Amino acid sequence: MFIFIAAVILIVVMVLLAFPLWMTSSIPIPLGHEASLNQERIDLEIEKQTLLNSLAELDLDLAQGRLTPSDYQRLKAVDENRLVRILDKQDALAESGPSPPAPKSTADRAPFTPMTWAGSAALSLLVVGTAAGIYGYIHGKIGLEAQRVAMEQGSVPRSSQGMPNPIEMVARLEKRLKKNPDDLEGQIMAGRSYMTLKRMEDAQKAWQKVTELDYGNYEAHYFLGLILLQTTQPDDRKNTEEALSHLETALVKVPREPAVLWYKGVALVRLKQYPLADKTWTEAYQNLAPGTDDAEFVRNALQNLRAGNPPVL
Repeated sequence: MFIFIAAVILIVVMVLLAFPLWMTSSIPIPLGHEASLNQERIDLEIEKQTLLNSLAELDLDLAQGRLTPSDYQRLKAVDENRLVRILDKQDALAESGPSPPAPKSTADRAPFTPMTWAGSAALSLLVVGTAAGIYGYIHGKIGLEAQRVAMEQGSVPRSSQGMPNPIEMVARLEKRLKKNPDDLEGQIMAGRSYMTLKRMEDAQKAWQKVTELDYGNYEAHYFLGLILLQTTQPDDRKNTEEALSHLETALVKVPREPAVLWYKGVALVRLKQYPLADKTWTEAYQNLAPGTDDAEFVRNALQNLRAGNPPVL
């Protein structure tokens, strides 16, 4: 009988020690293709939230008089166009497959029933207590490790209201890029985030890194040209020529993008190349929806240019 009781106790100990291995962590750790999809979903959510914040800031700047209505409409249109593309990508990802399943509840597991033999009651309590302590320690370590992996994979931080915190997201992104500065997608996300947060110097460094990793990335060249035009004086010929070069490189990939054409025209006006500016703004106008505020803004700029009164930009 004693041998039988000892065997039962040994089995109980083994079950309790193995129990953590049966449990699923509260934080799923995606692998392979699933991890890639999850990271893309996170990146899209980060960009969506930064664009929403940017739109809110534009409304505030307009209300406080820091933006003219024409500049407000133009910048708003750029952000809204990017937001629509992001929402389309999120819809496509949602249709391509479900998000990672929620971890299974442990409520359905059969509870452990202690032995009832009177002669082994004290020993059983000791075994159960010791095993429970070991289980708690091991499971806690597993949970901490899962959290660490999830953070390294770029989990989105949430505020108390459940909305992503842009400052924390950028901080995590910076930590990720510090470990791997050649992460192309990470540098693109950093450039977009810095633009939204108006951190132009950091944005310029991020977009410059993107061109080093992928010279043909038109978005990087567009924003580099935009930053140079926004952060230098109109009579700074050297930076204006550099901005023009970036914008022309972007137009190789997106030859009909109105925003890129507009800023190319701005650079040409600063360089006093008025015929080319007229041609560029005409192309921008032709690629805008008739009757929109953006179209009217470009049309007015063209009229002033043709009347011999080029706008000061």
